[in-house]
Amino acid sequence: MRNEYYEFLVDANLNEETFAMIKPDGIENIVKIIEMIYSAGLKIEKYEVRHLDKDILKEHYAHVIDKPFYPELESFMLSDNVVTMIISGDDAVSKLRQLMGPTDSKEAGKDTIRGKFGTDKTRNAIHGSDSRKSAEIEIERFFKQKQKRITR
Repeated sequence: MRNEYYEFLVDANLNEETFAMIKPDGIENIVKIIEMIYSAGLKIEKYEVRHLDKDILKEHYAHVIDKPFYPELESFMLSDNVVTMIISGDDAVSKLRQLMGPTDSKEAGKDTIRGKFGTDKTRNAIHGSDSRKSAEIEIERFFKQKQKRITR
């Protein structure tokens, strides 16, 4: 019985990792966004300032690439640098999602990142993984794939 309790703790999203990306419109408020992340009890484990290319955007946004808004989204994401981050903490995926607010900044509360710094569905300051599985895929995409390419 005691082992089952500890197995539950391991699976209970304690000290999990998630992926986040501060978008081009969020860069000017990066210090405030980082303060909000740390104030929520989360920690930035790794970050990188980078300029995305079309290939990684097509991979990252494959689920919406055929939507009418994709060309505008791609253009926006290529317009300036972004900051990719691995964030950790207890229940990190859920905490970050709550902190970010809904995708549409117009619907986000003023106490959320998108409510404070975003303006609409595209220019909403930040992206964050929507599940543990997505976090694993996005961390692999933005951090580990790059390391593999460099070390080959």
